[in-house]
Amino acid sequence: MHSVSPNQLTLPYIQTTDHLMPMGQGQLRGSGYLFTQTIADGLRAGSLWIVMVDGFGKPANAHGDIIMLATITEVDWLSEAEIKLDIAIHQWGALALEPHHSTTYLQGEIYPIWHDDIQLDNDDILTTRLSQWLAESGSRMQVTATSLTSARWVCWRWLELLPLSLTTKQRLLKHSSPQVCIRYLKKIIRRSDLITSLLR
Repeated sequence: MHSVSPNQLTLPYIQTTDHLMPMGQGQLRGSGYLFTQTIADGLRAGSLWIVMVDGFGKPANAHGDIIMLATITEVDWLSEAEIKLDIAIHQWGALALEPHHSTTYLQGEIYPIWHDDIQLDNDDILTTRLSQWLAESGSRMQVTATSLTSARWVCWRWLELLPLSLTTKQRLLKHSSPQVCIRYLKKIIRRSDLITSLLR
């Protein structure tokens, strides 16, 4: 008889093109019986899985793909035509079993998020450009000085913001630390800066 890992959770799930990352918050909208039932099940279970979907509707739902563990912080059932769902992402996991079309539940295995042992300098390009974007966009994202020097936090925010392919995001997230993600993001942002300067 196979033992089930205590880190394995079978929970309801929602697919979304909003690629929300750990230590972040987001708002999802939906309607219909299935969406309503998923929220009700998620409230009962205390959490749900969030599955990333690309712009063409293809989900990251293969064995081992990264999925996010979310808690529901607030539900607005009535004020608009669609239900609004506020969620917070605290953890992530890997998809243990691919979902069947007939089920509204996913089995995933929680594992630790990236360690917070890599720090960025205050003048690091990832930190300065993110601070600039936050100021210019009027974002209400909760930011602290500590957040902006945490490599994992900064990487996750960039992965939420940048329109990278789902395949690329999954590949970066599957590394054991944010090191590869840092190098990749710096390359992208420096290239963007170069293009911007050439166009001036």
